[in-house]
Amino acid sequence: MKSDPRCTPCLVRQLERSAKAMKVSSEDYDQLLAKARKEIPSIPLSLAPNLYSTRLLQMIYHDGANPYKEEKIKHNKEVAEILPLVRKMVERSDTPQKTALLAASLGNVIDLGTQEQIDTYQVKEFLREAEFERDDSDALLESLEDAEILVYVVDNAGEVLLDRLCAEYLAVPDTYFIAKEAPILNDVTAGELIELGFPENKVLSTGSNDLGINWQTLNPETRDLMRKADAVIAKGHANFESFIDGPQEAFLVLKVKCQVVAEKIREDCGSLVCLHYEPR
Repeated sequence: MKSDPRCTPCLVRQLERSAKAMKVSSEDYDQLLAKARKEIPSIPLSLAPNLYSTRLLQMIYHDGANPYKEEKIKHNKEVAEILPLVRKMVERSDTPQKTALLAASLGNVIDLGTQEQIDTYQVKEFLREAEFERDDSDALLESLEDAEILVYVVDNAGEVLLDRLCAEYLAVPDTYFIAKEAPILNDVTAGELIELGFPENKVLSTGSNDLGINWQTLNPETRDLMRKADAVIAKGHANFESFIDGPQEAFLVLKVKCQVVAEKIREDCGSLVCLHYEPR
């Protein structure tokens, strides 16, 4: 997926919010934005939005910078608090696997790349009436009936607890979780997944902190695993932006949060989506 001129102001705001979260001085903040304005003309719109954004964010996300560390801990705690109720709603559903997928897609509201304040309790409220606007979940569940290997590419902290619940109900014997190598925004890292109790032998990293997937630098072990998996699920906007038009078949699960992605999917902003992508 190529970037759009409308992406630029949104991605600059991501950088601004991250800089504020890092509590940089006013002087450093002004210098950072001046550097970003100078850099933008050299970033081709042929790049996917996730990589365009990464180019800007890497001005500050280096040397272990993790400005949203406390926010990520908070979101994990808040989702853990509502998880028993979400589990109960899934168990009581006539279609528990699909309801678990809907819960995972609703978890995609926990995104500090697109907004400053997150209400994780929205997940509990919205799940009562949630439906996929683009719904390829039947095809996903069919592909998993006799599956041995599922690769689940996760997105944000907090949200990942709903992904783990979803994976539990999908019940594929070998389910692997792919996360970032190092921090960027509130994306969860491989190390943080292990701290949350995900099995260490089922966690791999992308090999970088690039948003979404950078197919040029992707960890070879992770790439090989995707190729041999019976199915790949990829969560969130950045993963959508990198998988769509890319080389890997996948089921893309997200809440649509911007007009550029909405137009690409041909669904409205705010829609929940489970889209089966197959490379041409």
